[in-house]
Amino acid sequence: MKMIYKISLLLILLVFSLFAGEFESFVKYKVGYGIFTLGEATAYLKIENATYKTEISAKAKGLAAVFSKERTEKYMSEGEVTNGRLVPYHFEKQSSYGGKKRHIEYFWDYENEQIAVDSENCKNGDCKYSSEIWNDDKYVENDILTLYHNIMFDFNKTGAKEINASAIGSKKPVVIILPDGKRLKTAKKTFDDKDGIYLVAILNQEIFTSDKGELYVNVDSDNTVSKAVLKKTMLFGDIWGERTEKRISGQRNGMNTTQ
Repeated sequence: MKMIYKISLLLILLVFSLFAGEFESFVKYKVGYGIFTLGEATAYLKIENATYKTEISAKAKGLAAVFSKERTEKYMSEGEVTNGRLVPYHFEKQSSYGGKKRHIEYFWDYENEQIAVDSENCKNGDCKYSSEIWNDDKYVENDILTLYHNIMFDFNKTGAKEINASAIGSKKPVVIILPDGKRLKTAKKTFDDKDGIYLVAILNQEIFTSDKGELYVNVDSDNTVSKAVLKKTMLFGDIWGERTEKRISGQRNGMNTTQ
């Protein structure tokens, strides 16, 4: 059962951060479907000496853990901070469930516009390895973690209301929107008119039968996401992620946009 993987996609969107200088944050979330809590995740980011490292880990809990065979997910990105943007040179993702494990690493060669990909797939201790080089239409300059940090930077810099972007770790391009009209009304109703910034992420893939995967996000004044809700899902209701813990040190920039 791939429920925890789809939950992880939701949680990856919960690590928006705007920063300046040296900065470190740790945020923890619980995730549920309707009235049920299905899992938890942690998000970590450290900026120091013009370099960054960010990690996301997620695991199922309770019955979700049983049905997903104790599935866990972990994503890590590291690289440089250049002109306010995160520029990855190494990204990896790991998953495990039952007797299966998967580990993939990506290494950027910006000069030649290539990405080296090394993968390991194991089943009950029997492992297979492969390596390949991505270029041309497979070459992208973001991974799934740097993508959202950089999108928030672009919102601030350009004043745009909608940004399309592709990244390693996302099967299709993602659209991030500063909502207005009907979507803004839906966001305010979803979060009970809570203060902060509202965002809508269109994941462009069917998740729990949600049309295109339309995720509503509420960002607090300190630029950590307090809650996110994946709308229009079947059976029990919305998928949601809610912050349960945060620790922040260092400088943090605010968003310049208003709604």
